[in-house]
Amino acid sequence: MVLSPFHLILLMVGCALLSSLVTVVVIALAVKFRYGPRLERHIDRRLDEGADQLTQRFVAMLTGKSRDVIRERARDLARLVGGRRREDDDPR
Repeated sequence: MVLSPFHLILLMVGCALLSSLVTVVVIALAVKFRYGPRLERHIDRRLDEGADQLTQRFVAMLTGKSRDVIRERARDLARLVGGRRREDDDPR
């Protein structure tokens, strides 16, 4: 059987597409069953830690700490919600 150049090109493109499809399926399965749950556990742990910190701060505020401590906690909460990290040379 002799293949014309056109059929040979179609066959090569088809093989390349099939190879790409197999690669995408393998990567999708790896992300879904291996890396996805790890990422979800990491995010859940970080959210729980953040919730615990907020709870501790609110309890500290409710137990009667000084106004400066409360003001500092409010700034920390604003930074947490705003997504900014605390800087050491932050003017107060």
